[in-house]
Amino acid sequence: MVEATALNLNDPKKWNHWVIGTPPEVPQSSPFHSEQLQIMYSKNPEKTHFLEKEQEHWHISPIEEYYFVLHGNLKVKVEDTAIDLKSMQILPVPPGKRHRILDCSVPVEFLVIRAPISSDKTKVKSAGKGNARPSE
Repeated sequence: MVEATALNLNDPKKWNHWVIGTPPEVPQSSPFHSEQLQIMYSKNPEKTHFLEKEQEHWHISPIEEYYFVLHGNLKVKVEDTAIDLKSMQILPVPPGKRHRILDCSVPVEFLVIRAPISSDKTKVKSAGKGNARPSE
């Protein structure tokens, strides 16, 4: 039986990582392992590296993704629309919709929430041939 415990997001080792989900980010032995849900906590990411790493992509159905800004500003592109999110705003991204983070303020804190979980098999990068989107 897993003991009830709290995850301290003030620990810098937890910043800019998936804190709830599956291996390798969250070990199966962790009380924060989940086969149903993924949550990433991001706080003040190194903008250049973080934004270069974020490629436009989409998730195969039924995977939904949500961007929830706790503090600061985040700019997210969904399809061909750039959306500016402010503190305490949340943006749903339905399955099959192209998206990526374009910019963020510093300081910033936000969560990325996916349900059900995604993997390399369900996350499709937009660049390159052979990545046709699912029919809607």
